[in-house]
Amino acid sequence: MNINYIVKELFHRKRRTIVSILGLSIGVALFLILNALSLAYREAARAPLTEIGADITVQRAGNVPEELTGAVFPCSAVTIRREEINKIEKIPGIIGIGQAVLVWVFDPHRAWVVLGIERDNTIGPAILRVFVTAGRFLEDGKSEALVEIAYARQFGIKLGDNVTAAGRSFPVVGLVDASRAPKIAVANLYLSLKDAQAIAAASKLLQTVSPFAPDDINLLFIKAEQKQITSVAAALKEIMGEKAAIATPESFLKLLGSLFALSDKFTWAASLIALLIAILIAFKTMAGNISERVREIGVLKAVGWTQRNVTMQLLTESVIQCFVAGILGILIAVIVAFGLSFMTVNIPIPWEMSPKPHFLPGGGDQLFKTLRLPIHIPAMLAFFALLLSVFVGGLTGALLGRHIATIKPAEVLRHE
Repeated sequence: MNINYIVKELFHRKRRTIVSILGLSIGVALFLILNALSLAYREAARAPLTEIGADITVQRAGNVPEELTGAVFPCSAVTIRREEINKIEKIPGIIGIGQAVLVWVFDPHRAWVVLGIERDNTIGPAILRVFVTAGRFLEDGKSEALVEIAYARQFGIKLGDNVTAAGRSFPVVGLVDASRAPKIAVANLYLSLKDAQAIAAASKLLQTVSPFAPDDINLLFIKAEQKQITSVAAALKEIMGEKAAIATPESFLKLLGSLFALSDKFTWAASLIALLIAILIAFKTMAGNISERVREIGVLKAVGWTQRNVTMQLLTESVIQCFVAGILGILIAVIVAFGLSFMTVNIPIPWEMSPKPHFLPGGGDQLFKTLRLPIHIPAMLAFFALLLSVFVGGLTGALLGRHIATIKPAEVLRHE
């Protein structure tokens, strides 16, 4: 193997070398970008749940409230019983559980969307503590309230005021900026879980529609092992019944449309087809290069080069070209991914996950979680693409080496 000869040969036939490298590099880039896009949209689909510290949310659809007076449950989130929660906690793959109570309260002069939260649980709406813009977060064991800041401005509610919901009075200790807060289970009045449970349990109208015990809930947030989310969701459905609404990253991915809900198998198939076409182009180009070099190969054999020497020479040329193509393809993919990272993705949040009476301002508006597309080229994927490129170079060189074996110096030189 002559390194100097290899370098000169690659530069001597610049056009074929460039075509071969570009063809394969584009295939490598497409392979990387398609898979990176699939991973990016899957990561984006997890965002609405991740920002609330969960992987799965659970609620149960029920009957529409008979009247909109006092405390009622929205029809998308009715009672989840304590015995059901006890069963859910035993499902394999569950890391932790967060609980909440969402209730509509229609008082004579004001309507509230009330959310009862666990103050110290990192799974669920307690993440709101970082969005308190004035005052402080709820303290343990106290009956106090947080008010959404836009709602507070609308009705002139200030820190230190007392607000009344369902006949119960709560001092306002903090204001929450809901525009920055998680879009799931939003409210305009935030109480401790026990206070919200007490309001729900005391409502006679609510009890006639969805019987509720003082330790029941109607929203469940679950942190699960990533590889077991699907099996956990199936087990939840079995426990909760047909009316259960179970949201996972996969369900948010489907909300983005069928284009983004591509299966991993389809994405890999599409990217491999693109890579295969590029490999065929590279192979055809290199085969053409061999055809042009028949006389040269005949001369090399005539002056003493063995079949092994010639094969190794061409194999090395092929591997170098494919290695350069792999590096170039990775660079192209990184540049394209950087450009795509400035795109924004709007992930729709179903009304059922943040129910608000339609007759209230903004009650019928579609909520979105908006974020920049979290696309990047994973190091392992790039390394795999580079190895695949080198393998293609080796395979191409080996196949062309078999063709070289049929070249006989005497016949080549006689025709010349």
